[in-house]
Amino acid sequence: MTGGRRLAAVLPAGPDDDAPDTVASVLCYSEDPALIVVIDDTRGRVPEMRRLRELGPPVVVLPAPSTPPGTYGGLWAKLAAGLRHALENAEFDLLLRLDADALMLGPGLEAAAAKRFTDDPALGLLGSYRYGPDGGSRDWTQAGRALHSEAGLRGLRRPALRRRMRDLLEQARANGYVTGEHVLGGACVYSHEALRAIYDRGWLDLPELVGTKTGEDHIYALLTVAAGYHLADFGGPDDPLALRWRGLPSSPEQLVDEGRLVTHSVRFWQDTGEREIRDFFAARRHLAPRRAPRSAPEPS
Repeated sequence: MTGGRRLAAVLPAGPDDDAPDTVASVLCYSEDPALIVVIDDTRGRVPEMRRLRELGPPVVVLPAPSTPPGTYGGLWAKLAAGLRHALENAEFDLLLRLDADALMLGPGLEAAAAKRFTDDPALGLLGSYRYGPDGGSRDWTQAGRALHSEAGLRGLRRPALRRRMRDLLEQARANGYVTGEHVLGGACVYSHEALRAIYDRGWLDLPELVGTKTGEDHIYALLTVAAGYHLADFGGPDDPLALRWRGLPSSPEQLVDEGRLVTHSVRFWQDTGEREIRDFFAARRHLAPRRAPRSAPEPS
């Protein structure tokens, strides 16, 4: 990685998501975001999307491509549209992929991620990889089974998808890929170089993948390794990310005490609901010092 550590972000948003609050967290804690792409899966019918459009740069709201609903191929295609837009329209060093029920919790993500990518140029994707925030091992078995199924005999029902999966798996395995390995999709950080390698191979424009029943985070990890990059932990006990598939991994107060910088999912923590959790973190943002954009002159 060369130059600075400027961040772009891409997040899909549906009708039940408080995307403006998630975007507000990125605007508050990122140093000088190059671009924040919101993929609008509401068909523009909710006021929240109009509010986001009115923010203007660096926030861009794109209509979601017409794809099947769910968290498989449809979500893969929506994210691909956002990633293509970011690569074609912004200069950045890192890209933060967020679900709309994730939040940035503090500053410093760019510096922490940039150091990891600089120290290991073959690293392409950081996230909740081998270990969770409590130190427990993550299980890739289900992802591996889905990939084996679509590349195997069952995949004959969708021959174009099967051919693509087999080709990607062959290329990834040549680079040391362990079938099913991935980072949790709720929040993760890509290097620009890895995304550019995926883009240049045409792998953000694969209509056959819209029909996949493999998780989108499993697919993007596969693409990253097939493009010649590898994955690494950024969500273990001492890392910036604190992620769980459903609900927060620990209380909002503990996440703050631990110095976590991104969390997922704010839908609930034990008996505490999403609104209360978001209000807690929003109150902390109001106390955060305002920072001038990086391009502004230094005060004399």
